[in-house]
Amino acid sequence: MIEVRLDAVSALRGLTDHPHYRYRGCAPDVDDPRMAAGGSGVSVDSWQAPDLDGGEAREVREAREAAAVDVCVGCPVMVQCMAFGASLTADGKLAEPFSVLGGMTPLERHKAFVEYKKKQAEAVPVESEPIQVKELRTPQKLAVLRGLARFSDPVDVADAAGLDLRTTKWQLSRMAGQMRLEKSAGRAEMLAVAVELGLIAASEVQKPHPLPVMQLALFDADVQLGPSGAAPVPASSSAASAVSFVSSRKRLEAAV
Repeated sequence: MIEVRLDAVSALRGLTDHPHYRYRGCAPDVDDPRMAAGGSGVSVDSWQAPDLDGGEAREVREAREAAAVDVCVGCPVMVQCMAFGASLTADGKLAEPFSVLGGMTPLERHKAFVEYKKKQAEAVPVESEPIQVKELRTPQKLAVLRGLARFSDPVDVADAAGLDLRTTKWQLSRMAGQMRLEKSAGRAEMLAVAVELGLIAASEVQKPHPLPVMQLALFDADVQLGPSGAAPVPASSSAASAVSFVSSRKRLEAAV
């Protein structure tokens, strides 16, 4: 369960508006204003550390705080006072980091605050940076996306985009990273993100052509498979093989 803390203004109002606030243990005694009303012989200064050069000795501080806590335990507004002590300012800091409040010493309250911040950080998932649509809305990337919307084969995508195969695959790889896609993502995932970002219209996306054509790794900018799953061919032969393949494909399509 995530701890909820009040804002400092609301917490202070809840304390001071309480009907028993006037009877708080740390209030000045009516007969001796230097002493606390809730504890015999306990100074009203016990709840606040004195302003001394070098601070007070540890033994003196612990004795002063222990006396203040003893009074807090029997205070009618102890819970409200503790809530104020744990409340946060507008910039996320403790409302009162130095006084004994609600039976808690400053050190105890600070340790609880550190633990609270730790749990808050663990509970809130870290959001990835938003996708920069402007980086994706370049003429070359949009041309590749429109080609990908029509075809599944990288050669056809390149032909439709008016680019060479290597540049097309490089752009696909770049866009995959900019869209925060996994390396294993394919055509459908990229097009879904492109439509969601308004880069292309859903009506532009077509089903892949049913012909059994050569499939290349969508985001691999260096490796090209030979026809019918043959061994990889060097990138340097891409131009000649692409022209040959496109010609063969067009002949097949004309025959269907």
